[in-house]
Amino acid sequence: MLMFFLSSQFIMKWLFKFDKDKWQKRQRQMQKNLRSMESIRKINRELILFFKRNHEFFHVERCIEDAAGDPIAIQKMFDSIPVMASDLMSGNESFQFVATARLSFLLSTENPPIDVVIQSGVVPHFVRFLNEQYGLQHKLYSVRALYAIGKGSLEQAVVVIKHGAIPMFIRLLCCSEECYQLKELVAAALGSLASQSPDFRDYVLQFGTLTPLLSLLDNHLEPPMLHEKIALLRACSNTLAIFCQGNPAPSFNQIRSALPILRRLIHLNPPVGVIGEVCEDACLCLSYQSNGSAEQIQALIDADVCARLVMLLGLSDGKIVEHVLRTVGNIFKGVDSQIQILINNGVFFRLNAILMHGSNSSVLRKTCSAISTLTARDRNQIQVGIYYGFV
Repeated sequence: MLMFFLSSQFIMKWLFKFDKDKWQKRQRQMQKNLRSMESIRKINRELILFFKRNHEFFHVERCIEDAAGDPIAIQKMFDSIPVMASDLMSGNESFQFVATARLSFLLSTENPPIDVVIQSGVVPHFVRFLNEQYGLQHKLYSVRALYAIGKGSLEQAVVVIKHGAIPMFIRLLCCSEECYQLKELVAAALGSLASQSPDFRDYVLQFGTLTPLLSLLDNHLEPPMLHEKIALLRACSNTLAIFCQGNPAPSFNQIRSALPILRRLIHLNPPVGVIGEVCEDACLCLSYQSNGSAEQIQALIDADVCARLVMLLGLSDGKIVEHVLRTVGNIFKGVDSQIQILINNGVFFRLNAILMHGSNSSVLRKTCSAISTLTARDRNQIQVGIYYGFV
């Protein structure tokens, strides 16, 4: 009886241990299955996110076009700036590209969130994407973003400069690839930084920016004048005009090398449309470069621009004529031999024609100002004014 009791106790303990081990084994298997299921769900989430973002990578232009003009879509994009900043700082180039494209679009909207973007810490990454290892489109979006930030306040432009954008811009201007749109944006970005203040202008010029800019203009002045080339010329001429102006003016020695290119720009024909705007920028540069010493005026005369300037006085484009009149007035402040060059090219006949037939009040006012500058010199110049019918 005792033996039976002991045997039954042993069997019960063994059965209990067997059930316990089996239960524990089953628990471990269930936990393993749960972990596997969680891993699968995580992989699925990552795959969905990957395909969603890669869809954006291949269709980013269309996504941006769809968002343009849609305040709700723009607001959603604005709310996702932290996510875009995280993607931009990641090691995945596809994510970086999409984030850069979306941020550059946001920065080009009516009320760009420049401060929010700067605070997200992405500006140095925009500069980094200008390196050779990144694709053309990626560089394009990065320059567009930096350009938009540089157009902001003085403090916002400082951020772009502080992170080394100017040397990278110059490197892009000097690259041998015929990437018109990229170089156009780079030229505009340099102009926006230089336009912030005379100190900014001088700082940009210290990097030797003028040389590649002039080289770019020189290399693209020959026909055929494709639309892309004309747009590039316009951006470069506008930046050149920014480099030449300001108060105080830049050192003449800094911008003197631009005279041969300016001579070619004012000879562009026909001076209408975008070509007219390029010619206008060149005439504006000459008006600033002539506003100085007799040496500066002589440099303009030596560049052989006087004959073309006198011819441009016959145009109907008021802006071009105004800039030329300012240059003529500056030359009238020079010595007699310099004034004689203008007289020999028929400047008095052009001025008289403007007085007789001109209808633009601003042009007429500047014409009178130029003539008064001449006649204020001495009695002989007053007699000349009477002789040519100015009185």
